[in-house]
Amino acid sequence: MVPQKQFRIMVLAVILVFSQISFAQADRTVKRSVAAILFSSLGGAILGLSTLSFYGEPQEHTGNIAVGALVGFVGGISYVLYDSLQPPTPQGQDFGKAFDQDFQIRRASATFAKAPPVIQVKFEF
Repeated sequence: MVPQKQFRIMVLAVILVFSQISFAQADRTVKRSVAAILFSSLGGAILGLSTLSFYGEPQEHTGNIAVGALVGFVGGISYVLYDSLQPPTPQGQDFGKAFDQDFQIRRASATFAKAPPVIQVKFEF
């Protein structure tokens, strides 16, 4: 087999193996995952397109666009797999309310507390 075909088969196998595990624990939807992969591919293609201005003959290097899209695609897949393999956050604790109460207490104490003067000036005539 050609090394490219072996690489493609290996990548497909890894994606299929990890997709079963990752979607079982994922908090994100399939639509959001696909959007992340598509946008990272588009960003990579745009970065590949931006490299053409550095060449004297840009029409000879249009493969940079495809390479950039491929790098973005692999990056998007890696991000989605990494994100979906993370353990879920505990749902029982609401940190927002605790922070809000703590912030209100600190703001109230700062409002009513008297700070010592930084500069003291005394005039005598």
